Amino acid sequence: MEGIIMKNLMESYYQTINNDMNHVITKEKTAIQQASQMISNSIHHGHKVYFFGTGHSYIVGQEVFARAGGYADFIPILENELGMNHAFKSTLIERTTAYADVLMGLYTFQKDDVIVMTSNSGRNALLIELGLRLKKIGVHIIGITALEASKDSTSRHESGLRLFEIADVVLDNRSVYGDASISHSKEIKTGPTSTIMSCFIAQLIVSDFVENEVQTGQDVPVFRSSNIDGGDAYNERLFAKYKRS
Repeated sequence: MEGIIMKNLMESYYQTINNDMNHVITKEKTAIQQASQMISNSIHHGHKVYFFGTGHSYIVGQEVFARAGGYADFIPILENELGMNHAFKSTLIERTTAYADVLMGLYTFQKDDVIVMTSNSGRNALLIELGLRLKKIGVHIIGITALEASKDSTSRHESGLRLFEIADVVLDNRSVYGDASISHSKEIKTGPTSTIMSCFIAQLIVSDFVENEVQTGQDVPVFRSSNIDGGDAYNERLFAKYKRS
């Protein structure tokens, strides 16, 4: 009996993720192409591309940088306090608008830069505050969020806005309200989908962008695995060229 239950749980989670991925590649194709073109335009005109998220959405910035297949000229915003090193601190900070002052001081955002902002709920104050400040100076926003779940959430920012309402391009990660997709009882759920789906979407955007660069003969600084022969030397050259202060 336990084996049957486990099999059903595994199949349920697999089907949820599989269905969501199929939806993304069929229904979100245009938005993915718009996002990759926005990144391409920014890079070609000498502007910067940032990735931002808090809590588990912080992982998306790690996913696309300094790893095999990562694009060397992206700038992930990876301040330690935004991630899960101290979960309660991260929660407090993502609800604090004033932390946008810190980020605006640390990073030299400029007109026509692009920022990929990931947030499942799309509601937290720091995210919206930073996004609104960046829009004011002409930064373009790509938003990865759980669209329907976010619509059911109220904003924690004084503007009342959520990520899907401030982004120039919106990509739906399809996560359910509360994120966890496997119900064990009325109160207990597991199987969150937001991290898997948001990283999947981010990698689709990056891959579409890189493919377009390759097809048009552009220089494409993509990291290789450090665990293949020659990988370290190749990556060191990229780090030296694209090192950020």
